Amino acid sequence: MSIPGLGQIAPQAPTTTQRTINLRPFGEWRFSIPHQHSTFSSNSSAAGVTVRLVAGTAERDGTELAPNCVYTFLPGTKSKLFTDQGCTLEINNTGGYPLEDRVVEHPPEQSPMLSYINLHFGLQDHERAAAAQAQLHPTHHQQQQQGRGAGAGVARPKPGPRVLICGPPGVGKTSLAKLLAALATRMGSQPVVANLNPTDGLLCLPGTLGAAVFGTLMDVEEPAGGFGVTNTPISGPSAVPVKNPLTFYFGHEKVEDDVDMWRQMTERLAVLVRRKFERNRDVRVAGLLVDTAPVEAGDKEGQELLGWAVRQFDANLVLVLGSEQLKIELGQRFASEKTSFEEPITVLGLDKSDGAVQIDKAWRQKSTETAIKEYFFGGIKARLSPFTQSASFDELVVFKAPDEPYEGAPVLERVEITPEMAHWTLAVMIASVTDSPQAIRFSSVLGFIVIADVDQERRRVKFLSPVSGRLGNHPLIWGRWPEPYLNLLA
Repeated sequence: MSIPGLGQIAPQAPTTTQRTINLRPFGEWRFSIPHQHSTFSSNSSAAGVTVRLVAGTAERDGTELAPNCVYTFLPGTKSKLFTDQGCTLEINNTGGYPLEDRVVEHPPEQSPMLSYINLHFGLQDHERAAAAQAQLHPTHHQQQQQGRGAGAGVARPKPGPRVLICGPPGVGKTSLAKLLAALATRMGSQPVVANLNPTDGLLCLPGTLGAAVFGTLMDVEEPAGGFGVTNTPISGPSAVPVKNPLTFYFGHEKVEDDVDMWRQMTERLAVLVRRKFERNRDVRVAGLLVDTAPVEAGDKEGQELLGWAVRQFDANLVLVLGSEQLKIELGQRFASEKTSFEEPITVLGLDKSDGAVQIDKAWRQKSTETAIKEYFFGGIKARLSPFTQSASFDELVVFKAPDEPYEGAPVLERVEITPEMAHWTLAVMIASVTDSPQAIRFSSVLGFIVIADVDQERRRVKFLSPVSGRLGNHPLIWGRWPEPYLNLLA
């Protein structure tokens, strides 16, 4: 091709974006894909960074990659692929993402993964002991069918391991919870995973506390690694079996924003987990994994809240990641305590992976916005079409915690719809508008809506819902976090 004044343009050699990585046993490929690119890229072939397992074995947080299957890791993903036997990975970045990655290889005896894997085998021993005991005890449902109550002379069967994971910020607590849950499901177990950190939602939007049974494969491609909103039924069809979480709406970013409310919701969540144990022998045998908010050594208030969680969930194993001093302090705290089954509470310290990093505020904010967007519109793999609905002010009943709590104040007060609600995400509760504020506050979440526009003159409100149909008599709760997402309807 010749352009006047410039002469002949030499043909450009095509640039390759594909490369191959060879990992030795116990090696890791760590990568980070920033949020810069839109979640809704029209070019699905360049939607993210693709990885193919050419040879050997590899896994992400305990979930194995299938050989010769192309996996797409999306923007907003910070993670790693680990191999215990060695592998060859083919990496393709056709989208031109500013991928940050590196290979880390440890001798097996120096890798933190070795202690994590050994921990998994230890938990399996506890599970086998619980399974053997379960053969001697009928479930709560079977006792009722036989006409006996739970306390009618029948000893309570001991559940499997109940593990609470704690530590300072950025040590990999949630990653360890995912790893242990994935390894358990690979062995055919069905553990309950509970999240007590409102900053990270479990199978739900941030600002919530919740729990779910994990008995099926986890999604390795999803940015949250199987803990995100795209793994729930509301997210539409999925190649990976969805999970059904039980969620409470906390409505704050941090536990310390409303400690009393957190305590009450944690207690309520623990009661429902125990009921699940009573009714499902397989879940009871598999046990429980509890992910918690960050706590530092010397933080007496934070450690008191950990103690509350340990007692409520009857945890018999406390894992402390990345802080020897915190392990010592918790070991002293729980030295004389026992579970309701007269078990000692073991405090075990684990080294954090040197790949674990503290998530900065900008990344976390973008991840929160992405979770809200995906809840309503889906992601690259499954697009959703939310419904825009209009209702009069009289059709919606909105509650909010008092801005300035006073002595004897209710947990919720009914509020009028105002233009300040625009772009806020409101929780739809499994309750009735005629229920007491206390009952509404501690009901579980049915779903979420986003207020798109408020017309004060016509007394009409436009909102976005993931499903069609009226809200009926379900009350709404207006929290204080996540804050309004102004670009959701742009």
